[in-house]
Amino acid sequence: MTNITSGHCESHVGTKVLVATVYSLLSVSGTLANVLVIYLVCSFKKLKTTSNAFIVNGCVSDLLVCAFWMPQEVILLSTGRVENHTYRVFMEGVFFLWMTVSLLSHALIALNRFVMITKLPTVYHTVYQKRNTEWMIAMAWVLPLAFLLPWLFGQRPHEISLSCPQLRLYVFLEQEVPISSTYTAILSAVTVLSQTAIVLHCYFRIFRKVQISLKRVSVLNFQVVHNLPCSCPRKDKRLGLYVLIVCCVFALTTEPFAWSVLYGLFQPLPRTLITGSWLLFCLLFVLNPFIYTWKNEEFRRSFRAIVGVELWKNTAIAADPAVQTISQNEP
Repeated sequence: MTNITSGHCESHVGTKVLVATVYSLLSVSGTLANVLVIYLVCSFKKLKTTSNAFIVNGCVSDLLVCAFWMPQEVILLSTGRVENHTYRVFMEGVFFLWMTVSLLSHALIALNRFVMITKLPTVYHTVYQKRNTEWMIAMAWVLPLAFLLPWLFGQRPHEISLSCPQLRLYVFLEQEVPISSTYTAILSAVTVLSQTAIVLHCYFRIFRKVQISLKRVSVLNFQVVHNLPCSCPRKDKRLGLYVLIVCCVFALTTEPFAWSVLYGLFQPLPRTLITGSWLLFCLLFVLNPFIYTWKNEEFRRSFRAIVGVELWKNTAIAADPAVQTISQNEP
């Protein structure tokens, strides 16, 4: 039994190093990207819109995952320390909360664009009043917490005694992991599949609306062009490309994780497949700020303004000593 366990541990050293490295890269890049988007929206008045409020809500949850959850997972994988039951339950719970809020934010963004583009302006302004928007964002946090409470109250102490710690990937359902973890696994998979259905449906309806309408809409920039003299096939192709990118990024990063979780509840899966699908899913927390802002001209202009101000400040600071030297040398 000792030799089997030792060989089992050694076979996972490479995987643990790979996962810890990927976690580190995702943590740094995701933290910087999400902080940048949040800072831009909070700093520029033109970016304080209803649509961007949902984007910021997703960035906040993604920031919590990248800045707090991933670093502690890197430490856990590096040290090989098996955490106690209370700590494990707490980290799994907060991660489930942040992950679900992020997924719900994707659905809220898609629904917001769907109403804005396919409905009359009066309908949009009625639905997305300030108070209604605040309630939507609040419910994105309250609902996951409500589903999480039964799991938290149903926890019982489990002693984990292993000569080598398991690779902590949240979805790994091994014999040593309590069966109660299947609750969050199933709930996570159902959440992913339901939000994917909402996102794909909304963007499909948007694409159909734009295709049959004389008004050409830039979905990612939220700009409606009225009274176009022609069909503008080039704009249609670009629009289709933008919608395709958003849908593909969301589907490719979430679906492998969801189906591997559901299938893994009944049949064992290769560890390589589980690790790959999990890391793809973690990539969504980094890509979220990019897929919704990279084609938004206001975000680009705001980012260039910040970079320009910083460069101007650095240039001015560098020039100050020279100016002082010249003034001191004057008679």
